[in-house]
Amino acid sequence: MYLNPEHLLTFVRVARLGSLSAAAAELNLTQPAVSTQIKLLTQAVGEPIFRRHRTGVRLTEAGEGLLVHAQALTLTLARVQTYIRERRDLERGTLRLAASSTIAASLLPELLAAYHERHPSVVFEIRQGNTQEVLGALQTGQVEVALIEGPPGHLEGEWQVEIFGHDELALVAAPGHPLLGVTGLGERLPLPLIWREHGSGTREVAEQALAGTTVLTTNRLELPGTEAVKEAVIQGLGMALLPELRVRRELRSGVLVRLPFALPGLRRPLRRISAEIEQLSYTAQKFINLLETSKF
Repeated sequence: MYLNPEHLLTFVRVARLGSLSAAAAELNLTQPAVSTQIKLLTQAVGEPIFRRHRTGVRLTEAGEGLLVHAQALTLTLARVQTYIRERRDLERGTLRLAASSTIAASLLPELLAAYHERHPSVVFEIRQGNTQEVLGALQTGQVEVALIEGPPGHLEGEWQVEIFGHDELALVAAPGHPLLGVTGLGERLPLPLIWREHGSGTREVAEQALAGTTVLTTNRLELPGTEAVKEAVIQGLGMALLPELRVRRELRSGVLVRLPFALPGLRRPLRRISAEIEQLSYTAQKFINLLETSKF
């Protein structure tokens, strides 16, 4: 036995109005179309659900029992329609994204504040990590959007990769570092560098920029995260190539100084990676729209 949900919804209208013609007018259908639906529903039930009388129709005992369930279906459908509308209007939903450390610390707070102002009911689920961790979260379905500053490398599956801004690595040191002002630093004397961990986009860009050049380096230390590297530089443990976005405040305050260090490849694009936009949730689509209208 197959029950057509549309027939049950029509049945509720007829029961409420007590008339096939009135239900047809409300549903913008012809009366024969409504009669056919009721006939098919009656056949599925196996006994009459309406009795005709002089002014319309009246429910039978079977019809009264069926009406309870059909009204529940009507209510459920209304709730589903409300749920879809609320998601489309972003009155509910969750924005799931991941960002590598520079973007998460420097750009994402401003983006999320603007998003929240427009869509205050949306909940945020944000992951932060190095480039490889962020891409891992994307490819395992934990997030819908990934924001990275390093090259994405090989991605399994079909992904949309878009550049939404740029950043540049700056060679920084503490103001009192003993090698500041030494002529030939990086050519005759090695740069005492503090590095991010492997898997970091910052490290990968720096290594690629230095590869094949005559610049001399020595590895002083390797630390997880930009903040740890920055603090080690401030304490005078070495120099570092760090994203300009992450050291602007320290450069302005004088806690760090930027060394003149021109090298091709230190400017890097900021990338957004996701599935095709029509495959994303409304919450992710709206975030991408905001990202595309922002300037970095």
